[in-house]
Amino acid sequence: MPRKRSYSSGQAHPVGPRHLLGTDAEMERELPKDLERVKKSETETETETESPKRKLKSSKISTDVSRRAASMQPDLYMAAKRGDTDFIKNLKAEDMEGRVLSQKTPQLNTVLHIAASLGHSQLVEAMLENDSDFWEEKNCAGESAFHVAASCGHLSTLKKLASVSGSEYLDIQNNEGNTPLHLALINKYKEVDLVLKTKYSEIADFLVETIPGVSYCQNEENKSPLDMAAEAGDAEMVKLMIEKANEFIMIMEKRGFPTDQLEKALYLKNEIKEVKLIAHAAITGKNIDVLDSVMSENPHRIKDRDSKGMTPLSYAAYIGYLEGVRYLLNKFADYIYESDRNGFFPIHTASRRGHIKIVQEFIQRCPDSVELLNHQDRNILHVAAMSGKAKVVDYMLKMPELEMLINEKDKDGNTSLHLASEGRHPKVVSILTWDKRVDLKLLNEEGKTALDIAGKYSGKVPSFRERLTWLALRYAGVSHAPSTSTTKDNLPSSKPREAPNMDNYKDRVNTLLLVATLVATVTFAAGFTVPGGNDDSDPHKGMAKFLRHHLFQVFIISNTIAMYSSVTVVVALIWAQLGDLNLVIASLKFAVPVLGLALIMVSSAFMTGSYLMVRGLHWLASIVLIIGSFFLLILTLLFFPLCLPSSSPHPIFRYIVYYPFCLLVMVTRSNTNDGEEK
Repeated sequence: MPRKRSYSSGQAHPVGPRHLLGTDAEMERELPKDLERVKKSETETETETESPKRKLKSSKISTDVSRRAASMQPDLYMAAKRGDTDFIKNLKAEDMEGRVLSQKTPQLNTVLHIAASLGHSQLVEAMLENDSDFWEEKNCAGESAFHVAASCGHLSTLKKLASVSGSEYLDIQNNEGNTPLHLALINKYKEVDLVLKTKYSEIADFLVETIPGVSYCQNEENKSPLDMAAEAGDAEMVKLMIEKANEFIMIMEKRGFPTDQLEKALYLKNEIKEVKLIAHAAITGKNIDVLDSVMSENPHRIKDRDSKGMTPLSYAAYIGYLEGVRYLLNKFADYIYESDRNGFFPIHTASRRGHIKIVQEFIQRCPDSVELLNHQDRNILHVAAMSGKAKVVDYMLKMPELEMLINEKDKDGNTSLHLASEGRHPKVVSILTWDKRVDLKLLNEEGKTALDIAGKYSGKVPSFRERLTWLALRYAGVSHAPSTSTTKDNLPSSKPREAPNMDNYKDRVNTLLLVATLVATVTFAAGFTVPGGNDDSDPHKGMAKFLRHHLFQVFIISNTIAMYSSVTVVVALIWAQLGDLNLVIASLKFAVPVLGLALIMVSSAFMTGSYLMVRGLHWLASIVLIIGSFFLLILTLLFFPLCLPSSSPHPIFRYIVYYPFCLLVMVTRSNTNDGEEK
């Protein structure tokens, strides 16, 4: 006879109801024990519910201690691998104390584990005949023969185990908290081969039909088989799990069992671990059939909230599941006015994540949702600007019905421009400042403009992203608040930043001085060693041989400009060594664009000189010109933004710097927050 199942402190408590497909007598005999267990679980201590995984970690043997691994006799091991039933039966008859058959491999697998892994159903039956103790043995992963059979895809073996030891043990968990149903679904969803996928599907169907409560059993990751099926978009499996659970509850209700205790029996694990919401899992899978199965079966799921307080509608907006949002709006449109724990309504969540189509859907279905404010009194434009969602901001500015949001303030008096500046989003700031409806002079509760906020750098030296944000505001003509002072170099002052000193500029000056000196040296030498050399014959003795060639003339002009530009930079930076901070800043502002010109001219001189040297080979000379022209363009684009002033009173200047500014934003990846988040 099968022994009564006992539970060690390292084994998780089983999930509720048993024998859905069993006889009425079996159900009446087993269920009251489970219902008693529900009541008892309310008083269980933390020690009694300690997970097997934690117990396993705490009981590990030190690696500094010698130990002997378990082993199995070769003939017994090979007989188990072959499925030699006669050998096992004879050995079992001779081994009255069961010492030989109890041997284990180094991974603590028994003969029953090996037989289950290879699908030897007859050998499994022989092992359990008149003695079902073997099924309770677990290997080092905490897996019983049930786990092994389900994981390896042997349905007949699993049924044989269930028939001999009892189907009520099909919810046993391994060290990771996985039941055989977990393992079957894991293999089903990762398997590519259709035949194997079908095998695991049949095993899952059998387990769900036999013991429906196992569908709600959570593992160490707080995932139940129902969650896994929903996330995988397995509509048929989700429907089967829900139907079987509901069938069980209906049958038990007819027999007079209280509904609340029946539901507790199905969700016993959820009293111990964090509840994983099935509606949210269905949305994660992005399968409308699964979502429909869940919501149609129990419409109250729309009220479920996850750990962040998100309803299913908010969660669908969060992950960008447009089809799911439309489905939920058709059935539960009122939940667009339900906020999460942080005060974000679904339309705020979609704006913050950059999901334009979902924002459009919300506005189309519920036009007044644009007036919703979160806990900080921020509207959807505030949220999009603060999150750096340039595409969403651009879309909202083009909608006439959202015009009232443009200059609206939150509880701290910040407009969308203030928040975009605070978040260091140069692209969003640029979009907002180009819109004439945006009031650039508005002050927040602290009396600061957007430029004042942008001047609060995160460190001593502003990042390039912070510089771009500040430049975007300066190009638009945004000014400081009257009470805000500026530094001598026309940069906004801020408390976190220390006053600039010579140490901040010393390395910069030395680097530019070195580069300028090298350019001057190279161009000086090139002026006397011209391509092609000099003419030795009269009357042009000493003159360059290519004097009449137009590209040689370009070479001489470029080299001359580079020579004098670099020398000018050297002289300007010598003035910077005098120690006056204002002089240092002025010298740097003058030196950078002039040095850029010198480097571009050096490149031009090299290109034309190389062409003259290989002009006899037409294809090679053409390639030299093409490559040189391409990199001259790149150099010009790279240096042009460095030469731009921080501001200009002429509006035409802003149009000139627009495209270089956009190029800098793109190249420096300062728009990484833009776009939809997955």
